[in-house]
Amino acid sequence: MGFLSFNEKYYTDALKRLEGRKLDNKELYEAKQLLKLLDDLSDEGYTLLNHTLEEKYAVLSRLHAILKAHSEAPFPLQNAAFSDVRYGTAEMDIEAVCGRLSGYLQQCAAPSEDPFLAGFRDYCRWISWQPGTAYVFLLRDTFLPYLYFRVNGKNALYPWVINRDFLRRTAGESVDDLLRLPVYEALESGVPDYVAFSAYCKPRIQKVLCRYPALERILRELLGTIREKKILVIESGYCGTIPLTLAALDERVDLRLYTTAPYLYKIYQEKIFCRRYEQIRLFETLYAQDALMKFSSYRNGHFYVKTAAYNEIWEKAAAEAAALQGGE
Repeated sequence: MGFLSFNEKYYTDALKRLEGRKLDNKELYEAKQLLKLLDDLSDEGYTLLNHTLEEKYAVLSRLHAILKAHSEAPFPLQNAAFSDVRYGTAEMDIEAVCGRLSGYLQQCAAPSEDPFLAGFRDYCRWISWQPGTAYVFLLRDTFLPYLYFRVNGKNALYPWVINRDFLRRTAGESVDDLLRLPVYEALESGVPDYVAFSAYCKPRIQKVLCRYPALERILRELLGTIREKKILVIESGYCGTIPLTLAALDERVDLRLYTTAPYLYKIYQEKIFCRRYEQIRLFETLYAQDALMKFSSYRNGHFYVKTAAYNEIWEKAAAEAAALQGGE
């Protein structure tokens, strides 16, 4: 069981349903989402699945043919505006980043007019703030939601720069894949809901972490700094690997995702804001959440980042933050 075997069955089963007949709008939307999943993986450098599915089953060609037969175009690729950002050499913690960004906010001529941000405040309101709950924002991808709650005077906010770079620096190149593997094994086993899904993943994630004691120690130390009775981990989405990893270490952890892969819709249910997977890259490639900073180091309980050397990125990130101001 695993990533490749799950996706092979998922895509070949979908094609059996979708090929050779007139599709309605819902079915065409599904076909476009299926293709977008593969396009995004390839765009981020994960090419093995696409190569395997095309070589063995011509999956990409067949999905394109379905859309062409219905005069439909694939969802466009959403690339970062700055594909090759130059970062400064100095390290900053998140407080320092927020302090510098506030200076750009004061000089901001107008909020960003990015149409995606029009519904972003609704997403932040959906997350909701409850007393007695700690809110862990996984950066870079949720920097704007973190700023929204911070500007609105909320407390118990924890901006943690836990992402692929952090995992790779802490534990090595393969740990991200190993932590994600239980997700696909759970799906292949037929778990019906989040309770069963979480119960399936937890011991398998714990087993992976036992192989990487430095990573497990850091995560446990971070969780140990939180005194609230509940912990809500905020992430952009897809598989929810890092929130699931934190949940495997602490019973207090729950999660909220912007969206997820279509095959996880029924698992995450109310834990996702929307079932529009095709928007995940719009979420992740905002200036503030993609180009502004990158993970640099973790030491003495603090995350450090390096920030963009271009004033234009700071200005655009400030304009995005300005578009979310104005109360709850």
